[in-house]
Amino acid sequence: MEIVLKNNRLRVVVDTYGAEITKVENFTDGETVKDCVWDGNPRWWKRHTPVLFPIVGSLWHGVMRHNGCEYAMSQHGFARDSEFEVVAATDTCVEMRLASSDETLKVYPFHFELFMKHEIFDDGTITTSWRVVNTGSEEMHFQIGGHPAYLLSVSESGEYEGTVRLSGGKLPYRLTTIEAEGCVALGETVFEGDAITITPDTFAHDAFIFEAPCPGTVTLCDGNGKEILVFRSDCPALGIWAPGRGETAPFVCIEPWWGRTDRMGYTGAAADREYMQHLAPSASATGCWSVTFR
Repeated sequence: MEIVLKNNRLRVVVDTYGAEITKVENFTDGETVKDCVWDGNPRWWKRHTPVLFPIVGSLWHGVMRHNGCEYAMSQHGFARDSEFEVVAATDTCVEMRLASSDETLKVYPFHFELFMKHEIFDDGTITTSWRVVNTGSEEMHFQIGGHPAYLLSVSESGEYEGTVRLSGGKLPYRLTTIEAEGCVALGETVFEGDAITITPDTFAHDAFIFEAPCPGTVTLCDGNGKEILVFRSDCPALGIWAPGRGETAPFVCIEPWWGRTDRMGYTGAAADREYMQHLAPSASATGCWSVTFR
């Protein structure tokens, strides 16, 4: 089911399947409509702004271990392919809920409630907030994140172009590199500078994964340096990604993560995975990210 949020500046479509924003229209001068997120054409990528839960990225060999048992789970978890229920909705805000079930317990052995809320503001900002509640009787281990895909500008020659500027966090930024099975190599590298220029080869080796303390503000600019959007989050890790196919994709993903893919060869317990979040019974955790369209 689609929920439409609208104010004087934005029209945002949210699907209860995955709690995913599927369309953002920015009325830049009150009349001109500018599309802001990827339309989900599978030629490049079939999604728009998926929610990642209860893992971010991949498990080594696709397996998570807890209390001596193994659980198979695909990349980024199951929330993005789950139907959420609407908890509350207004013209400018919607909150949705996903709860554990017999099906989720087969792949993730914890009882939970996940609340996702999208809210729009008259300055062109969308805030996405999450809240995870442990409804079980044992400590819960989880990861969560976002994977929003924002459209790039088009040059006069018809080519997609842009620059991602990074600020906040601690310089120099540190990166891990995806190597095998969607998992990162051992060790880290230093990221030189504070910007990523998008070219056909930028993402040839997959995502840029910034480790904690990662940039807190990401500004996407067009080919002339004009701001398209400003993205902010308090997340501990950050991914910047687009499909790497020898040509520039129409979008770039700015991904706030309270989690991260496994390191290659990791066979330890779920509780000991890097960037794992932990919740005592009846406890809850929260986080958010925002994007302001220019």
